Amino acid sequence: MKNADYFSNYVTEDFTTYINRKRKSTCHGNHIEMQAMAEMYNRPVEGYHGVPPMPAEPINTFHGIQHNEDEPIRVSYHRNIHYNSVVNPNKATIGVGLGLPSFKPGLAEQSLMKSAIKTSEESWIEQQMLEDKKRATDWEATNEAIEEQVARESYLQWLRDQEKQARQ
Repeated sequence: MKNADYFSNYVTEDFTTYINRKRKSTCHGNHIEMQAMAEMYNRPVEGYHGVPPMPAEPINTFHGIQHNEDEPIRVSYHRNIHYNSVVNPNKATIGVGLGLPSFKPGLAEQSLMKSAIKTSEESWIEQQMLEDKKRATDWEATNEAIEEQVARESYLQWLRDQEKQARQ
């Protein structure tokens, strides 16, 4: 087990027993897990307690080994149930601290938005081109029908004129 020497000092029971118990999906984490999370992701973890509206200041803050300017991971604990994530919807922080090179939070959303806008614009342009083609096709068909009608009327007029000349 990694870091057993470091974290075992914070556990009152046998560390292996503690780890095996914490591996169960029915066992929730507590302060030591939040400290480990802060160190693992190299981000502060802020814990809030109370009934909403939540207090403005965290009651617990856990720091990793190195301090940086990354947004903290925020969790709330209320009504004696496990911790819940507190997220700022206006500031993406998912993936921060994972050590991913050139990772920028929110870039995926921006990329998806640009792609959706481009697809929408292309679809709109294609729709306009189709409408223009329909109008052109309608115009051509109408123009052709008018030409046929004019030619027919002209031919009939010519026949009438020929009949008049033949009678005279």
